[in-house]
Amino acid sequence: MRQAGGIPLTPTLSPKGRGRDPREREGEGAYPKFIACLCLAALIWGSGPAFAASPERVATMSLCTDQLVMLLADPDQIVSVHWVTQDPADSAMAEQAARYPANHGLAEEIIVLQPDLVFVGPFNSPFAKAMLARQGIPVHVVPTAVTLDDVRANIRTVARVLGVPARGRALIAAFDRDLALTRNALRDADYRALVYGANGYSAGASSLFNEVMLHLGLENVAVDYGMEGWVKMSVEDVVGADPDLLVLGDYRLDAPSQANMVLHHPALTAIRTGKPVVRVPTTLWNCGTPRLAEAARLLAERTMPETAEVSGR
Repeated sequence: MRQAGGIPLTPTLSPKGRGRDPREREGEGAYPKFIACLCLAALIWGSGPAFAASPERVATMSLCTDQLVMLLADPDQIVSVHWVTQDPADSAMAEQAARYPANHGLAEEIIVLQPDLVFVGPFNSPFAKAMLARQGIPVHVVPTAVTLDDVRANIRTVARVLGVPARGRALIAAFDRDLALTRNALRDADYRALVYGANGYSAGASSLFNEVMLHLGLENVAVDYGMEGWVKMSVEDVVGADPDLLVLGDYRLDAPSQANMVLHHPALTAIRTGKPVVRVPTTLWNCGTPRLAEAARLLAERTMPETAEVSGR
Protein backbone atom coordinates (compact mmCIF):
# COMPACT_ATOMS: atom_id res chain seq x y z
CA MET A 1 0.00 0.00 0.00
CA ARG A 2 1.05 3.59 -0.48
CA GLN A 3 1.72 4.93 2.96
CA ALA A 4 3.14 8.14 4.36
CA GLY A 5 6.70 7.03 4.95
CA GLY A 6 5.53 3.39 4.88
CA ILE A 7 4.20 1.31 7.74
CA PRO A 8 7.10 0.41 10.02
CA LEU A 9 7.85 -3.24 10.63
CA THR A 10 6.54 -4.71 13.86
CA PRO A 11 7.44 -7.92 15.72
CA THR A 12 5.59 -11.03 14.56
CA LEU A 13 3.37 -12.86 17.00
CA SER A 14 5.07 -11.33 20.00
CA PRO A 15 2.88 -10.69 23.05
CA LYS A 16 0.81 -7.60 22.52
CA GLY A 17 2.56 -6.87 19.22
CA ARG A 18 1.34 -3.54 17.86
CA GLY A 19 1.09 -2.29 14.30
CA ARG A 20 0.61 1.09 12.67
CA ASP A 21 -2.63 2.14 11.07
CA PRO A 22 -2.46 1.63 7.29
CA ARG A 23 -4.24 4.89 6.57
CA GLU A 24 -1.06 6.95 6.89
CA ARG A 25 -1.11 8.11 3.28
CA GLU A 26 1.28 10.11 1.16
CA GLY A 27 1.01 13.78 1.97
CA GLU A 28 -0.92 13.07 5.16
CA GLY A 29 2.00 12.62 7.51
CA ALA A 30 5.00 14.62 8.58
CA TYR A 31 7.06 12.61 11.01
CA PRO A 32 8.33 12.55 13.64
CA LYS A 33 5.56 14.32 15.50
CA PHE A 34 7.28 16.39 18.11
CA ILE A 35 5.82 16.72 21.58
CA ALA A 36 5.62 20.47 21.18
CA CYS A 37 3.42 20.10 18.09
CA LEU A 38 1.11 17.72 19.87
CA CYS A 39 0.75 20.11 22.77
CA LEU A 40 0.04 22.95 20.35
CA ALA A 41 -2.59 20.83 18.63
CA ALA A 42 -4.31 20.12 21.92
CA LEU A 43 -4.42 23.83 22.72
CA ILE A 44 -5.69 24.86 19.29
CA TRP A 45 -8.29 22.25 18.45
CA GLY A 46 -9.43 20.55 21.62
CA SER A 47 -12.57 18.60 20.76
CA GLY A 48 -13.18 20.55 17.57
CA PRO A 49 -14.69 23.91 16.65
CA ALA A 50 -18.32 24.78 17.11
CA PHE A 51 -20.29 26.64 14.44
CA ALA A 52 -23.30 28.87 14.76
CA ALA A 53 -24.29 28.16 11.16
CA SER A 54 -23.57 25.47 8.59
CA PRO A 55 -20.21 26.04 6.87
CA GLU A 56 -20.52 26.99 3.22
CA ARG A 57 -17.05 25.95 1.99
CA VAL A 58 -15.66 22.68 3.36
CA ALA A 59 -12.32 21.09 2.55
CA THR A 60 -11.22 17.67 3.74
CA MET A 61 -7.67 16.33 3.71
CA SER A 62 -7.68 12.58 4.31
CA LEU A 63 -9.19 9.42 2.86
CA CYS A 64 -11.47 8.68 5.78
CA THR A 65 -12.67 12.20 6.55
CA ASP A 66 -13.33 12.74 2.85
CA GLN A 67 -15.80 9.87 2.75
CA LEU A 68 -17.69 10.92 5.88
CA VAL A 69 -17.98 14.47 4.58
CA MET A 70 -19.19 13.33 1.15
CA LEU A 71 -21.83 11.15 2.84
CA LEU A 72 -23.15 14.03 4.93
CA ALA A 73 -22.46 17.41 3.29
CA ASP A 74 -24.24 19.00 0.36
CA PRO A 75 -22.16 18.47 -2.79
CA ASP A 76 -21.81 22.20 -3.38
CA GLN A 77 -20.38 22.68 0.12
CA ILE A 78 -17.24 20.64 -0.66
CA VAL A 79 -14.33 22.54 -2.23
CA SER A 80 -11.59 19.87 -2.07
CA VAL A 81 -10.86 16.25 -1.13
CA HIS A 82 -7.62 14.34 -0.77
CA TRP A 83 -6.24 12.86 -3.99
CA VAL A 84 -6.09 9.33 -2.59
CA THR A 85 -9.88 9.37 -2.24
CA GLN A 86 -10.12 9.72 -6.02
CA ASP A 87 -8.24 6.45 -6.57
CA PRO A 88 -10.60 3.45 -6.84
CA ALA A 89 -7.89 1.14 -5.47
CA ASP A 90 -7.98 3.09 -2.21
CA SER A 91 -11.45 4.53 -2.00
CA ALA A 92 -14.99 3.18 -2.03
CA MET A 93 -16.17 6.64 -3.14
CA ALA A 94 -13.64 7.40 -5.88
CA GLU A 95 -16.27 8.25 -8.48
CA GLN A 96 -17.95 10.77 -6.21
CA ALA A 97 -14.61 12.20 -5.08
CA ALA A 98 -13.56 12.82 -8.69
CA ARG A 99 -16.06 15.69 -8.86
CA TYR A 100 -13.93 17.84 -6.57
CA PRO A 101 -10.50 19.51 -6.80
CA ALA A 102 -7.85 17.28 -5.23
CA ASN A 103 -5.40 18.26 -2.51
CA HIS A 104 -2.27 16.49 -1.33
CA GLY A 105 -2.57 17.24 2.37
CA LEU A 106 -0.76 20.58 2.05
CA ALA A 107 -1.96 23.65 3.89
CA GLU A 108 -0.95 25.89 0.97
CA GLU A 109 -3.43 24.10 -1.30
CA ILE A 110 -6.25 24.58 1.17
CA ILE A 111 -5.63 28.20 2.12
CA VAL A 112 -6.12 29.45 -1.45
CA LEU A 113 -9.57 27.81 -1.54
CA GLN A 114 -10.69 30.00 1.39
CA PRO A 115 -12.72 27.32 3.20
CA ASP A 116 -14.58 28.13 6.37
CA LEU A 117 -14.01 24.60 7.72
CA VAL A 118 -11.38 21.90 7.16
CA PHE A 119 -11.66 18.25 8.24
CA VAL A 120 -8.46 16.32 8.90
CA GLY A 121 -7.48 12.96 10.33
CA PRO A 122 -4.92 12.06 13.01
CA PHE A 123 -2.26 11.32 10.38
CA ASN A 124 -2.38 14.65 8.62
CA SER A 125 0.71 16.78 9.10
CA PRO A 126 0.59 18.68 12.42
CA PHE A 127 2.45 21.48 10.67
CA ALA A 128 -0.29 21.77 8.04
CA LYS A 129 -2.91 21.86 10.79
CA ALA A 130 -1.01 24.58 12.65
CA MET A 131 -0.58 26.65 9.48
CA LEU A 132 -4.31 26.52 8.77
CA ALA A 133 -5.07 27.51 12.36
CA ARG A 134 -2.68 30.47 12.10
CA GLN A 135 -4.64 31.62 9.07
CA GLY A 136 -7.81 31.59 11.12
CA ILE A 137 -9.28 28.58 9.31
CA PRO A 138 -11.22 26.27 11.64
CA VAL A 139 -9.82 22.72 11.66
CA HIS A 140 -11.73 19.72 12.95
CA VAL A 141 -9.76 16.55 13.69
CA VAL A 142 -11.77 13.35 13.22
CA PRO A 143 -10.27 10.54 15.32
CA THR A 144 -9.48 7.13 13.84
CA ALA A 145 -12.35 4.71 14.28
CA VAL A 146 -11.36 1.28 15.60
CA THR A 147 -14.82 0.07 16.68
CA LEU A 148 -18.30 0.22 15.22
CA ASP A 149 -19.30 2.56 18.03
CA ASP A 150 -16.43 4.84 16.98
CA VAL A 151 -17.89 4.89 13.47
CA ARG A 152 -21.26 5.96 14.82
CA ALA A 153 -19.66 8.61 17.03
CA ASN A 154 -17.66 10.08 14.13
CA ILE A 155 -20.73 10.21 11.89
CA ARG A 156 -22.65 11.96 14.66
CA THR A 157 -19.86 14.48 15.25
CA VAL A 158 -19.17 15.27 11.58
CA ALA A 159 -22.89 15.75 10.99
CA ARG A 160 -23.12 18.11 13.97
CA VAL A 161 -20.13 20.19 12.84
CA LEU A 162 -21.59 20.40 9.34
CA GLY A 163 -24.90 21.55 10.81
CA VAL A 164 -26.86 18.50 9.61
CA PRO A 165 -27.40 16.36 12.73
CA ALA A 166 -30.55 14.78 11.30
CA ARG A 167 -28.57 13.42 8.35
CA GLY A 168 -26.11 11.88 10.78
CA ARG A 169 -28.89 10.15 12.69
CA ALA A 170 -30.39 8.84 9.44
CA LEU A 171 -27.02 7.54 8.22
CA ILE A 172 -26.41 5.73 11.52
CA ALA A 173 -29.89 4.22 11.42
CA ALA A 174 -29.29 2.91 7.88
CA PHE A 175 -25.89 1.55 8.93
CA ASP A 176 -27.45 -0.31 11.86
CA ARG A 177 -30.22 -1.75 9.66
CA ASP A 178 -27.63 -3.11 7.24
CA LEU A 179 -25.54 -4.56 10.07
CA ALA A 180 -28.58 -6.27 11.57
CA LEU A 181 -28.89 -8.40 8.42
CA THR A 182 -25.55 -10.15 9.10
CA ARG A 183 -25.22 -10.15 12.88
CA ASN A 184 -23.76 -13.54 13.94
CA ALA A 185 -24.26 -14.84 10.39
CA LEU A 186 -21.15 -17.07 10.69
CA ARG A 187 -21.34 -17.96 14.38
CA ASP A 188 -22.53 -21.52 13.77
CA ALA A 189 -19.55 -22.19 11.48
CA ASP A 190 -17.28 -21.83 14.54
CA TYR A 191 -14.41 -20.56 12.39
CA ARG A 192 -11.07 -19.28 13.61
CA ALA A 193 -10.44 -16.56 11.01
CA LEU A 194 -7.45 -14.49 9.94
CA VAL A 195 -7.18 -11.56 7.55
CA TYR A 196 -3.89 -11.40 5.65
CA GLY A 197 -2.86 -8.74 3.19
CA ALA A 198 -0.04 -6.96 1.40
CA ASN A 199 3.32 -6.99 3.20
CA GLY A 200 1.93 -9.63 5.55
CA TYR A 201 -0.30 -7.31 7.56
CA SER A 202 -3.17 -8.63 9.63
CA ALA A 203 -5.83 -7.09 11.88
CA GLY A 204 -5.71 -7.68 15.61
CA ALA A 205 -7.81 -6.17 18.39
CA SER A 206 -8.66 -2.47 18.11
CA SER A 207 -9.13 -2.66 14.35
CA LEU A 208 -12.17 -2.30 12.14
CA PHE A 209 -11.81 -5.67 10.48
CA ASN A 210 -11.70 -7.33 13.89
CA GLU A 211 -15.00 -5.59 14.59
CA VAL A 212 -16.43 -7.01 11.36
CA MET A 213 -15.32 -10.52 12.31
CA LEU A 214 -16.75 -10.23 15.82
CA HIS A 215 -20.00 -8.90 14.38
CA LEU A 216 -20.28 -12.00 12.18
CA GLY A 217 -19.51 -14.37 15.07
CA LEU A 218 -15.98 -15.27 13.98
CA GLU A 219 -12.98 -15.81 16.24
CA ASN A 220 -9.99 -13.66 15.22
CA VAL A 221 -6.78 -15.70 15.38
CA ALA A 222 -4.65 -12.55 15.61
CA VAL A 223 -6.45 -11.52 18.81
CA ASP A 224 -5.85 -14.98 20.27
CA TYR A 225 -2.12 -14.33 19.81
CA GLY A 226 -2.36 -11.03 21.72
CA MET A 227 -2.06 -8.82 18.65
CA GLU A 228 -3.54 -5.35 18.55
CA GLY A 229 -4.11 -2.93 15.68
CA TRP A 230 -2.47 -3.56 12.31
CA VAL A 231 0.32 -6.09 12.80
CA LYS A 232 2.86 -7.79 10.56
CA MET A 233 2.80 -11.57 10.41
CA SER A 234 5.22 -13.84 8.59
CA VAL A 235 4.04 -16.73 6.46
CA GLU A 236 5.38 -19.02 9.18
CA ASP A 237 3.12 -17.23 11.68
CA VAL A 238 0.09 -17.83 9.48
CA VAL A 239 0.93 -21.51 8.93
CA GLY A 240 1.44 -21.98 12.67
CA ALA A 241 -1.84 -20.26 13.48
CA ASP A 242 -3.64 -22.60 11.03
CA PRO A 243 -6.85 -20.55 10.63
CA ASP A 244 -10.07 -22.24 9.50
CA LEU A 245 -10.94 -19.22 7.33
CA LEU A 246 -8.41 -17.04 5.52
CA VAL A 247 -9.47 -13.59 4.36
CA LEU A 248 -6.99 -12.26 1.81
CA GLY A 249 -6.41 -8.65 0.90
CA ASP A 250 -7.08 -7.48 -2.64
CA TYR A 251 -5.05 -4.26 -2.74
CA ARG A 252 -3.70 -3.65 -6.28
CA LEU A 253 -3.40 -7.35 -7.04
CA ASP A 254 -2.83 -6.68 -10.74
CA ALA A 255 0.09 -4.31 -10.16
CA PRO A 256 3.67 -5.68 -9.98
CA SER A 257 4.42 -5.51 -6.28
CA GLN A 258 6.74 -7.20 -3.83
CA ALA A 259 4.18 -6.35 -1.16
CA ASN A 260 1.67 -8.78 -2.68
CA MET A 261 4.17 -11.57 -3.35
CA VAL A 262 3.62 -12.91 0.16
CA LEU A 263 0.02 -13.74 -0.77
CA HIS A 264 1.28 -16.19 -3.40
CA HIS A 265 3.69 -18.05 -1.13
CA PRO A 266 3.51 -21.86 -1.65
CA ALA A 267 3.04 -22.43 2.07
CA LEU A 268 -0.13 -20.34 2.02
CA THR A 269 -1.35 -22.31 -0.95
CA ALA A 270 -0.86 -25.50 1.03
CA ILE A 271 -2.84 -24.43 4.10
CA ARG A 272 -5.64 -23.10 1.90
CA THR A 273 -6.45 -26.59 0.64
CA GLY A 274 -9.88 -27.64 1.78
CA LYS A 275 -10.55 -24.37 3.65
CA PRO A 276 -12.65 -21.37 2.70
CA VAL A 277 -10.51 -18.52 1.36
CA VAL A 278 -12.28 -15.28 0.53
CA ARG A 279 -11.42 -11.78 -0.59
CA VAL A 280 -13.19 -8.66 0.63
CA PRO A 281 -12.31 -5.33 -1.04
CA THR A 282 -10.07 -3.33 1.25
CA THR A 283 -11.87 -0.16 0.18
CA LEU A 284 -14.86 -1.31 2.22
CA TRP A 285 -13.01 -1.61 5.52
CA ASN A 286 -9.98 0.69 5.39
CA CYS A 287 -12.02 3.53 6.90
CA GLY A 288 -14.70 3.86 9.55
CA THR A 289 -17.74 4.39 7.32
CA PRO A 290 -21.06 2.58 6.78
CA ARG A 291 -19.34 0.59 4.02
CA LEU A 292 -18.29 -1.76 6.82
CA ALA A 293 -21.78 -3.23 6.67
CA GLU A 294 -21.16 -4.15 3.04
CA ALA A 295 -17.80 -5.68 4.01
CA ALA A 296 -19.59 -7.84 6.58
CA ARG A 297 -22.21 -8.90 4.01
CA LEU A 298 -19.61 -9.88 1.42
CA LEU A 299 -17.50 -11.79 3.93
CA ALA A 300 -20.55 -13.72 5.11
CA GLU A 301 -21.81 -14.49 1.60
CA ARG A 302 -18.43 -15.50 0.23
CA THR A 303 -17.71 -17.73 3.22
CA MET A 304 -21.13 -19.40 3.26
CA PRO A 305 -23.13 -18.53 0.12
CA GLU A 306 -26.38 -19.59 1.78
CA THR A 307 -26.17 -16.45 3.96
CA ALA A 308 -27.00 -14.42 0.83
CA GLU A 309 -30.59 -15.58 1.22
CA VAL A 310 -30.66 -14.44 4.85
CA SER A 311 -29.36 -10.99 3.97
CA GLY A 312 -31.86 -10.66 1.17
CA ARG A 313 -29.22 -10.20 -1.55
